[in-house]
Amino acid sequence: MSRFAIQTPYFIVVVALIVAVLGGTALVRMPVDMFPAVNIPMVVVATFYNGMPPEQIETDITSRFERQFTLASGVEHIESRSLPGASVIRVYFQPGANADSAVGTISNLAMAQLRRLPPGTLPPVVLKFDASSLPVCLVTVGGEGFNETQMRDLAQFTVRNQMASVPGASVPQPFGGGYRQIMVYADPLKLEAHQLSLMDVVRTVNRSNLILPAGDVPLGPLDYNIYTNSQLPTIQEIDQLPLKIAGGGIVRVADVGYAKDDRQIQTSVVRVDGKRSVYTPASLSWTVCAMSLNTWSMSPKISSPMSCSINRDLSKQPSRPCSTKARSASFSHH
Repeated sequence: MSRFAIQTPYFIVVVALIVAVLGGTALVRMPVDMFPAVNIPMVVVATFYNGMPPEQIETDITSRFERQFTLASGVEHIESRSLPGASVIRVYFQPGANADSAVGTISNLAMAQLRRLPPGTLPPVVLKFDASSLPVCLVTVGGEGFNETQMRDLAQFTVRNQMASVPGASVPQPFGGGYRQIMVYADPLKLEAHQLSLMDVVRTVNRSNLILPAGDVPLGPLDYNIYTNSQLPTIQEIDQLPLKIAGGGIVRVADVGYAKDDRQIQTSVVRVDGKRSVYTPASLSWTVCAMSLNTWSMSPKISSPMSCSINRDLSKQPSRPCSTKARSASFSHH
């Protein structure tokens, strides 16, 4: 071999150059990922019933789903957790099982069991779990002059829309802040004085805030669509809703309470750099992970267009500084 290398030096040099070029090209194009491509045939089923205690969740929802999921083929074992207002079931399949087929099978079985669940149970959410389901980065939202409800609205309706346009990004709901909601606060003493209950106020607000189809009216050669829109555009109109007629007068919502642009009861707090804030996790979609794309490239793709997009969307609002920041998902959320 050494004699052949000495007799053909140019050939050896060419081979060495080819190996160097191919090795350098392979090194540059080698994908770098946070997690290896692991096929985990596991399906997660989450079902929600607000206000139900864990004991009833276990009896009326979790146990029924567990018995139903045993009808699926290839099930290895089932794990479940019954929480206040939520049931989380993990269905593990045998190694080598088709995860996409497993999701379809579990979804069909869950929907078939839905009619046997307690009335008011929300439809189950069926998801396939893999290593790419873990967040790649966290986008935090903060700004001077914004409260937590406004920051959540900003993260929900502006930041998530921008993040969803990044190829391969899967963006769930934001964490932290308060969900904006129109609340009606009633005074129990005034309700008792007018012989009303809180459900009377609830029924009145629900009946007065509807969109009902009214059909169409053909007039001559034209056919007009009619829309019955009774939605209340302002909070002041909610205060003027009539509750009852008593003693020749009308008892309105304003007589027993008031409506307010408020938020739901906040159950979680997120702090970033010691300040209460909101963050949105971003993970890589499993379809993109199957194409062997690089998850490390998602963070710069998400953060690069974010500031200009937020500033453009806030240009029509009063001048208040707002910022977004993409961080590596290397810490835990409690």
